[in-house]
Amino acid sequence: MTVIKGVAARVPDALAAAGAEDVPAAGALTAAVRRAVLDEFRTRAQFAGRLAEIDALLWSRAGDSRETVEGAMTAHLRELRLLRVTEPEESDRFVVTEGEGDAFELLSPAYVDELTGKVILAGQLRRVAGSAGVRAGEEA
Repeated sequence: MTVIKGVAARVPDALAAAGAEDVPAAGALTAAVRRAVLDEFRTRAQFAGRLAEIDALLWSRAGDSRETVEGAMTAHLRELRLLRVTEPEESDRFVVTEGEGDAFELLSPAYVDELTGKVILAGQLRRVAGSAGVRAGEEA
C-alpha cells in the first residue's frame, strides 16, 4: 500500500524534527507518526489533485493527443486508486454549468479518491435537450 510506504519513509524525518533522542518517549513517537501520516495524506492529496486536473484537461480535448496519453493516465489513476467518473447519474460529483433540457452532456469527468471517498475534482455537465447528448465514458 503506497500510503503506508510514504508514512514509513516520513517517520524518521518527523522524529528528527521532534527532537527525539535514541529512544523516543511514547508521546514523541506518537506525535512523529501523526505528523508523518498527515504529511503523507497532504502530499498524496496535492498530487492526486494535480493528476486529476491534467487528466480532465486531456480528456476534454479531442484528437490524437487524447488517445496517445489516455492509456498511461488511466494506469496512473488506477495505481493511485482514483476513479474517473464519466456517468452523469453520479450527480453529486458534478457541477452543471449551462444549458437547458433534461439530459446532460459530459464536459469533463469527476475524480474520486477511492481511499477516502472524497471528490478530488468535480466534473462538469451541460444540460441538453433529449437523451442523445449524453456522452458516456468509463471509470478508471
